[in-house]
Amino acid sequence: MAPNKLDPSVARRVGLNDPAPGPAGTGSASGSGPDGGKLIDLSWLATLAWRHKWAMLMAIASVLAVTLAAYMLAVKKYDASVVLALDRGDQQLVRTAQTNKDTIIDSPAVDTEVQVLLSPEVSAAAVRNARLNTDPAFLAASAPNAPGPLTEAAAANIVRSNLTVGRQGLSYAINLGYRSRDPQVSAKVANAVADSYVSGQVQGEQNARSQDINMLRSRLDQLRGDVIKAEAAVASYRASADLVAVSNDSTIAQQELSTLNTELASAKAELAASQGRARANAGENGTAVNNSPVIRDLRTEVSTLEVKLAEQSSSLGPKHPDRMRTEAQLDTARQSLRREVSRASSGVGADVGVDSQRVGALQSAIGGAKGRLLAGNNASVRLNELERVAESSRQLYQTFLDRYRVELATRGTEKSKAQVIARAQVPSRPSSPDLLVYMLGGGIAGVIAAVLLALALEWRERGIRTRAEAEELTGYDVVSSLPDIATMDEPDFRKDEVLGVPDFLVHHKDSPFAESVRAIWTALKIGHKGQVARLVGITSSIPGEGKTSTAIALARSAAMAGRRTLLIDCDVRRMGTTVALNLRGRPGLAEVLNGEARVEDVLVVDEPSGAHVLPLNSTAETPLDIIHSDATAILLDRFRQEYDLVVLDIAPVIPVAEARALAAMADVTLMILRWRTTQRNVLKTALRELDRAGAHIYGLLLTQVDTRSSAVLGEEMAYYQYYYARGAN
Repeated sequence: MAPNKLDPSVARRVGLNDPAPGPAGTGSASGSGPDGGKLIDLSWLATLAWRHKWAMLMAIASVLAVTLAAYMLAVKKYDASVVLALDRGDQQLVRTAQTNKDTIIDSPAVDTEVQVLLSPEVSAAAVRNARLNTDPAFLAASAPNAPGPLTEAAAANIVRSNLTVGRQGLSYAINLGYRSRDPQVSAKVANAVADSYVSGQVQGEQNARSQDINMLRSRLDQLRGDVIKAEAAVASYRASADLVAVSNDSTIAQQELSTLNTELASAKAELAASQGRARANAGENGTAVNNSPVIRDLRTEVSTLEVKLAEQSSSLGPKHPDRMRTEAQLDTARQSLRREVSRASSGVGADVGVDSQRVGALQSAIGGAKGRLLAGNNASVRLNELERVAESSRQLYQTFLDRYRVELATRGTEKSKAQVIARAQVPSRPSSPDLLVYMLGGGIAGVIAAVLLALALEWRERGIRTRAEAEELTGYDVVSSLPDIATMDEPDFRKDEVLGVPDFLVHHKDSPFAESVRAIWTALKIGHKGQVARLVGITSSIPGEGKTSTAIALARSAAMAGRRTLLIDCDVRRMGTTVALNLRGRPGLAEVLNGEARVEDVLVVDEPSGAHVLPLNSTAETPLDIIHSDATAILLDRFRQEYDLVVLDIAPVIPVAEARALAAMADVTLMILRWRTTQRNVLKTALRELDRAGAHIYGLLLTQVDTRSSAVLGEEMAYYQYYYARGAN
């Protein structure tokens, strides 16, 4: 019979290549990693995680424990923060033409102030103002190993290194934080930096104002000299050019001409009046004569005396003293009247002469003034230039003088463009280390470590885990996967007993293990038409893979199903079947082959199943060649005719050479490989040796499969458990 390679036609014929159904959400995955052309095989990753779940969980737990220890040992640090707000308006209490425009704080200005807060000058000012370099609490929290007080520069560097400043979003608020081991120190330093920043702005404004005042004072002294010099030049030129102004709008010549014109007009008016009066006062009845009160009084006196004389002439004689006295008084009054009339008439004529002379003099003076005015107009061009220079100097001087007075008036009113809207409070709990961050980082590191550990274990592991992996590696079908009964939660399973597995099969005929054993002889069609083989060899690569327990279980399972079954112990060195069934000391295969006993006399019936057993009780003198002699071949041919199934418990292939010969005598050979134990290179070596010996390898048996792991891998025993669990319900 040709070796049963993994050929699709053979697999379909014997019913071994049908994919085993898997539970929902699971699938088979090759141990070599992703397959099927996929970039990432999630089922393979799930398989990997499930296979090494305990190691991965231990790795995660260990990393978390280390992380927790690191958190407990980490230095606790506290963050205290101050919130500053920048004033967007103008800080001037007194507005002038130079400060009349608002100063707007824009976004780049806020970012600039953030850099100012981080500057060494602000940190140094905070250290200097709060005396942090000599503060015991600050030294204990920031420089515990320092031998004594720090320098201001060293303390400022410490403050600056633990300072964090950032703008709050797009607002005009700035958050200033400080981190320290001592919560009191963190709040104190944060407030000290904020206060130093605010007071530093005020001090800066004061220094700038003082500099402005000093500069303005110096400039005013210079401008004052310029004004005096310019005005002196104007005055000197006026005097030299006879352009001294009497008023703001005219020169002396202009004033003189204006005055003379006015006086001339007045003189001419007075002359006309005098001439009129002269004409009116000609004779005794002139206006001046008539208007003179003295003349009126004299005329009244003359008239009175004439009346009196007339009265006396009628009653008194010419020589009468009273008449003569009245006549004398009348003559005196008439003489006085004539003198006054003459004087009044002559005075009016004199006024006309005087007024005429005055008009002439004024006309002459006006002619001279006009000449001087013409000369002054020619000189005023230079005067105007000098006056413009003087006026410009006066205006510049006045501007600086006004600014100087404003600066003096506003000295001491400086304000900071930033204000503290929330002072730092002493933090109640540390901000670093953060337990959540530590645990999150530890969890991530733990997962990474667990994955790396799983990959390392996977890389180190040389065993086979799935039937797909075994088939891909060897090219042979996995006839059945026998579960590890210890992983099936069977309370009556006696793991430590030699016959624990075969006895479990007898007492649990409907168990997943029994079903997986039945799958072996069912696949071989034992007792049915088209039986594949009658003589079946059970072997393994190396000892300890479960071949003897599997051989006994297979024989018992077939016998309990009514098949005529014979189990032959062919392991000369270990005699596993003989020892397990407690048949030591009885004659067996060696004696039959030597001719010392008959088959009928040495066969033993296995009472639990009814199978026949041919033990092997070899001694040191028993020749090993007898096992693979012609007598053995003849005997096996006889058993092939008498039994439906003959199970050969053959020694491991690699350490025992005659095992390969016995395997070649069997119709088919089933290779045992232990789940996750048999290494790939060992299995391939054993198969290669069997193939060289001419053995007919029918397939593989995967033993001691962890059912809990196989449930993830999608092996058939998971469905056995599922089926029987549903049947129990």
